[in-house]
Amino acid sequence: CQELLESLGMDPLAGDLPFLQHFNAWRAAPPNPTANSVNSNSNNNKPLGTVRKLCLSSHLARTASILLDTTSTIRLYQDSLFHKRAGDGWTPWHSDARMAPFDTSNMITFWIPLQTVPSPGKKGGTGLHFVDGSHADIALPYWNGGEGDEYDRLENRYEGGGGGVSHHMPLEVGDVTVHNGWTLHCADAAIEEDGGEDRYAFAITYVDGRAELREDVLPSSETKMDSVRGQTNDATTNGSTPNTKGDKEDVWSFRSWVEEVKPRTEFRHPSVPIVWPPEQRDDVE
Repeated sequence: CQELLESLGMDPLAGDLPFLQHFNAWRAAPPNPTANSVNSNSNNNKPLGTVRKLCLSSHLARTASILLDTTSTIRLYQDSLFHKRAGDGWTPWHSDARMAPFDTSNMITFWIPLQTVPSPGKKGGTGLHFVDGSHADIALPYWNGGEGDEYDRLENRYEGGGGGVSHHMPLEVGDVTVHNGWTLHCADAAIEEDGGEDRYAFAITYVDGRAELREDVLPSSETKMDSVRGQTNDATTNGSTPNTKGDKEDVWSFRSWVEEVKPRTEFRHPSVPIVWPPEQRDDVE
C-alpha cells in the first residue's frame, strides 16, 4: 500500500492522507466456519467471521430498509475499516453515494466506532460531522458541482442548530451513527500532540436492491480499471475517473465485480448480495 501511495505522489507517513481505509473484510471470512474446527487458521478467522455475520445481519438490513422507507430489497454494498492515525488531517466534506457505482438515492451507512470517541477538540475526538438535510439538497451539487466555495460556507446555507451542521459525539463502544448516502459529512483532524490516539471505525453500507449500475462506471476502451493508479486528480477530472461523473475513491471496493454486471439492469452478484427481506436473501452465509 505504501508503495502504491508513493507512486501517486502521496506520503502516507507525512499527513498527506486524511485516513487509511480497508474495504470488504466480510468477504475475507469463510462462510459457515465449522464450530469445532481445530486448524491453525481457526483463531485468525474468528474476528472476520464476526464481521461477516454483522454485515449480513438481518437486523441491520431490516433497519436499513425502515430508515430508507423502501419496500424494495436491500443489498449489502460494502464494509470499510477506517484508520485515522494521530496526526492525520481532516476529512473534507463529501457524500458517499458520489463514490458508489449506483444510480440511486437509496443508500445508507452505519458508522460504528471501535473505541470511545470524545467530544470534538479533545484527544481522539474524530467522529463525523453531518450537514443535516443535505441529502435532499439537489441544488447544491447541481449548481455548484462536487466542490467549490459554497462547500466552505455550509453553516450559512442550512437552518437549524449550529447552522445545520451537527455531530453525535461523544460516542462509546456500542454506539452507531447512521447517514444517507447523499448526506454531506466530514471528520476533524486527529490530534497528534499530548498523546493523541489513532481512531478506528467500521462502516457498513447498504443500498436499494433495485439500484442499477451507471454506464459511466465501466472503463472505456481507452481506460481500464487496472489503470486507476495512474490517473491524476486534476481540474479536468475533478477527482473523478475519466469518462465518469462520480469520485474514484471506491473503485477499490467495486472493481472486482462491476465489470461482471450489465448497467441499467436489476442484477444479482455474490460480492454485493441481497440481504433483505429473508425470503429473497442471497445464499452467501
